[in-house]
Amino acid sequence: MASRDPEKLRRRRATQRRRRSRRRRLLAAGALVLAGCALVLVAFGLPTWQGGKGGKRGRAASTRRGGAAVGAQPGAGAASGLVRNATPQPGWEPYTGPVPILEYHVLGAAPADAPYPELYVTRPDFHRQMDWLEEHGYQGVTLEAVEDAWYEGGTLPPKPVVISFDDGYRPQFTYALPELRRHGWPGVLNLKAEGSDLYPSNVEAMIDAGWELAAHTIDHSDLTTLDAAALRRETAGARAILRREYGVPVKDFCYPAGRFDATVVAAVQAAGYATATTEIPDEARRQTPYELGRFEILGSSGVAGLAADLGGA
Repeated sequence: MASRDPEKLRRRRATQRRRRSRRRRLLAAGALVLAGCALVLVAFGLPTWQGGKGGKRGRAASTRRGGAAVGAQPGAGAASGLVRNATPQPGWEPYTGPVPILEYHVLGAAPADAPYPELYVTRPDFHRQMDWLEEHGYQGVTLEAVEDAWYEGGTLPPKPVVISFDDGYRPQFTYALPELRRHGWPGVLNLKAEGSDLYPSNVEAMIDAGWELAAHTIDHSDLTTLDAAALRRETAGARAILRREYGVPVKDFCYPAGRFDATVVAAVQAAGYATATTEIPDEARRQTPYELGRFEILGSSGVAGLAADLGGA
């Protein structure tokens, strides 16, 4: 990926933050106006909107969890933007066993000069792989949902799978988001805090759909080669940037190129992350939260490679 001028990047990010701040102020003002209107209606005894039997509200008020609105009842997805599996569903049960995590990078055909063409998975292949997962009973969930089941007594579908995307390439927004939405599934975006191809508005749309945002360092450094100060910057610093930029907890970390050692794990723990994902080709297990395995899906994988990964897990 081509490098970017740091000063231009800082100016662009500052401008984007000001625009988002202005939008939030306008939304807040609009909410106050609506609240005032509701008070007037109540004061004059006029009926407010209600639905369902017994005068109960037809739609639950949303709350915030992990940066995405939750609590929407079935049928409210179009209004809230959430995909179905962004929240626990009827039929999900307690689960503490291993969970497969898939690792994707770029969705699209690899250009002739691509330095790592195997990191490109064509869109038809991705489409077929997601269909294969659903046909075989898998359901996409976030890593946060898995952690809730592992450590907090939460629930998962019978065959959960986490679908993760590294770095922040544009097709993860333009193609993966609508493709996963077609199945009602969220994904996990392992985002570099600086220098990705995604606009902040893209990331916000993914979060609003129920995706989880995880940290993937600031600039994709090999963490095993860094001194203590640089390691703190790439772990704790990346989390601070993403939390400030998007207002979500950022609980999970992804090691660039799967490179880690005991010193790196200690830095990830000190930065406040709950888990970290690797490129160890295995299922993720609750007993090793900072060494979670992932199956890397490559351009040569196809449906058969995905099936072989999950069949041998």
